Amino acid sequence: MFTLSDPRAQADLLREFALHDGVVATPDEVEGAPAIRIEARDAVSSLWDVRATVGMFDDLAREWSAQ
Repeated sequence: MFTLSDPRAQADLLREFALHDGVVATPDEVEGAPAIRIEARDAVSSLWDVRATVGMFDDLAREWSAQ
């Protein structure tokens, strides 16, 4: 999951990930901040692509690890 700095970044990333094969992004909210949850079929190779894509759209995004 990634928290984002702006609702526009959330909308842009949801549109972008809709174009990615094997990646499912869903909107979320964490402590009032917009967020996205990511599910990837091939976690190892997709993880770096997901991080790079999020970084291109939102420099202030923060990744949350699943615990």
